[in-house]
Amino acid sequence: ATEAKVLKKLQNDGIQKEDLSREDFIKHAWEWTEKHGGIILQQLKRLGASCDWERVKFTMDQDMYDAVIQAFVEMYNKGFIYRGQKMINWDPKAKTAISDEEVVYKEQDSNLYYVTYKLLDSNQSITIATTRPETILGDTAICVHPNDTRYKKLIGCQAIVPLVNRSIPIITDDYIDPEFGTGALKVTPAHDINDYSIGQKHNLEVISVIDKNGCVSVAGQLYVGEDRFIVRKKIIKDIDLLGQLIKVESIVNKVGFSERTDVVIEPRLSTQWFMKMDKLCDPALKNVLNNNIKFYPKKTLNTYKYWMENIRDWCVSRQLWWGHRIPAFYYNESEYVVAVDKEEALMLAKEKSGNSNLSMSDLRQDEDVLDTWFSSWLWPLTVFDGVRSPDNSDFNYYYPTNDLVTGPDILFFWVARMIMAGYYFKGQLPFHNVYFTGIVRDKDRRKMSKSLGNSPDPIQLIDFYGADGVRVAMLFASPAGNDLLFDEKLCVQGRNFSNKIWNAYRLIDSW
Repeated sequence: ATEAKVLKKLQNDGIQKEDLSREDFIKHAWEWTEKHGGIILQQLKRLGASCDWERVKFTMDQDMYDAVIQAFVEMYNKGFIYRGQKMINWDPKAKTAISDEEVVYKEQDSNLYYVTYKLLDSNQSITIATTRPETILGDTAICVHPNDTRYKKLIGCQAIVPLVNRSIPIITDDYIDPEFGTGALKVTPAHDINDYSIGQKHNLEVISVIDKNGCVSVAGQLYVGEDRFIVRKKIIKDIDLLGQLIKVESIVNKVGFSERTDVVIEPRLSTQWFMKMDKLCDPALKNVLNNNIKFYPKKTLNTYKYWMENIRDWCVSRQLWWGHRIPAFYYNESEYVVAVDKEEALMLAKEKSGNSNLSMSDLRQDEDVLDTWFSSWLWPLTVFDGVRSPDNSDFNYYYPTNDLVTGPDILFFWVARMIMAGYYFKGQLPFHNVYFTGIVRDKDRRKMSKSLGNSPDPIQLIDFYGADGVRVAMLFASPAGNDLLFDEKLCVQGRNFSNKIWNAYRLIDSW
């Protein structure tokens, strides 16, 4: 989120990221962070938060940074972190992988395109339905349900992908819903998470036809370099000219957008750094279900249980400059070592390669940074230096703490991961109770957003209504565990209520 804000400020100043070195960009990021981080602290102080202000911590502080890197190296050496190619959410504008939490699903008026695929050496055909015809270029199979009698005789036949004339098999899988569309699914393993799973299961070819810019790649053969949405219109027109477009049906479906750039995300196969989650989540699930860690309200337990029982490996890398840089050092195109610093990396690289002549100049650090949650999940530990120095007196006194208060939208992305980190690094829970607030929304139930302009500045509200008036307004809007519908009119009520309390005190005090 910080990098997105810094980029926007630079663009307003007529500066493009591509024109800056990494070091120059980091300087701009620190300037933005110091300014806006200070504003947030002032808001908390004005609201009366009774924090120990001498212990302010930030995840990019040097000691915190070092702890994050140490944790990464330790988990890599123990086999929890690995580098591999998997399906991820890709933001074509920011040109980075993003987390599920950063994908916002919006209902869109869309089209369902019915396209006929001719069968090889036959006058028969099979019709599929798709909302993304641009991915036809990457099709490697058509899949039907094994019990769908309509297609029994076609199973095992070869179909011809329109325009590119690729021969692909007709296969079966229980995943297919016979009631959706035509009951025949085009399979594009490189651009859909479910298609990728089918592809892995049936050993299908994977053809990536949408590049990191959201344009058709060379592998697509046609429309190379053109934007995916322009190609969507062109490919349908060309398929229609072939006589293979049966019909177009208007539908409403949910489309994923990047929360940071508001562009449609592209499911994409990408080489990233991942963390294995199955063993990490076992104690975190067990100790919530047995009430060692208590959730309030209890309705959040079902969501937590579902997520943890269906957990996937965590993509921890991001193609950004602002963040904790991944401590992997390459000594040729593909060989690398993971180390806490370059000196240790050089020693390991010499051992691994058998080349004692390697020098610092032969090492190239990975350009990616870690997902922001990778530092956040360590927070209960690192805030008192519990990763680097687990036996220090502050850490032993304050860990575990009692209560965590947070929003339900980050139940999995932060709360669950902090619990995992607690059991992995310390062997015990990080906190005893988790209290989930509601999400603050405006009176029209829209989530607070700077882009919508519906997010009030607490300092301005306090200047006008007083801190007590704003606090009382939040109390008026806060049913336990449910969303908070904030309306500035509540501040008026809060101010009036506070005045009555104050005047009542003055009356009593005067006696």
